[in-house]
Amino acid sequence: MSGAVFMTELPSFDRLLWMAENTPEKLDALQKRLSKETIAQSSEHNRANLTSLLDHINKRLALCKTPYQRCHLMSSLMFQKLTLLNQAYCQPEQFLQNKAEVVHLRKNTR
Repeated sequence: MSGAVFMTELPSFDRLLWMAENTPEKLDALQKRLSKETIAQSSEHNRANLTSLLDHINKRLALCKTPYQRCHLMSSLMFQKLTLLNQAYCQPEQFLQNKAEVVHLRKNTR
């Protein structure tokens, strides 16, 4: 990646808590901006994967009705990823044997 990219400075925990309670739309905008900046700084090889993951997370978060649901969802998603990482680290042969089955769909020619 050419040129330096600077990240938005993260406010203090107390400021983030205040934003969550008083201006959740600004906190959401900050989260989106930081996510995009992080993806922009990642290697080109990882950008498509990270963009897809962010899109998936945003769609799942949009279904949440409360901040607590959002927190629980993110906790669950992180735990799932850590479980996969643990399997890849502790049992790499078994992890590499996991293959998705590709099912070809035929177009309806009617």
